[in-house]
Amino acid sequence: MLKLIRLEIKKYQLWRYIKGVLIANLCFLALLILIYVMETRSSRIPFESYDMAFLIIDSVVRATFTVFAAVLIAKLFLEEYKTGSISVLFMYPIKRQKLMIAKVLLIMIFTFATIFLSNLMLGGFFYLMNQMLHFLAEPMTLGIFMHNLRNILISALASAGIGLIPLYIGMHRKSVPATLVSAVLIVGVTSATSNDFSMFSITAVPVSLAAVGLLSAYLSIRNVETKDIV
Repeated sequence: MLKLIRLEIKKYQLWRYIKGVLIANLCFLALLILIYVMETRSSRIPFESYDMAFLIIDSVVRATFTVFAAVLIAKLFLEEYKTGSISVLFMYPIKRQKLMIAKVLLIMIFTFATIFLSNLMLGGFFYLMNQMLHFLAEPMTLGIFMHNLRNILISALASAGIGLIPLYIGMHRKSVPATLVSAVLIVGVTSATSNDFSMFSITAVPVSLAAVGLLSAYLSIRNVETKDIV
């Protein structure tokens, strides 16, 4: 399976997407700085606590890379069906389902890694920025760190599954716009935050949505061995 995943990365030159990830993170950094500048000029506290700051960071990161996952779905699945190259892929002496599972795992790994690592990087930057500018009186404690690390891990794991929900819609309609629109709608529902609360704060919500994503992936590829390619 790892060999198939590596072949998919090489085939689509997915390493070039790392550049997009880095650019996105630079934009996030700029957004954090802009929020700080605008709020302090208005004599308001930009972030009330570490929990609030990390929640905002996670919401923005999760929203961005959930849509990124939909772009990968369009690239790895729908484009092959539209161009007909999927027929060549299915001529390989490997079960079709195994090939499709490799694509699904690649999208899940990419989504998890980008969300988890981006959160860590931006959270670390926020901590260092606070050490220099002292706009939070709250000290960083081991309890706060472990609590937010747990939240980030749950968010990344859940998003790896949630990012697969557009796969079912895209495969059913064979439509790239439908795939991207469904991802944006999911982001709109799951990324809304209010003070120190978001839907992801309730563990059952992201876990349930992740289960829906995994079910969507299963329904999308379960009949691939017998289903007509066209």
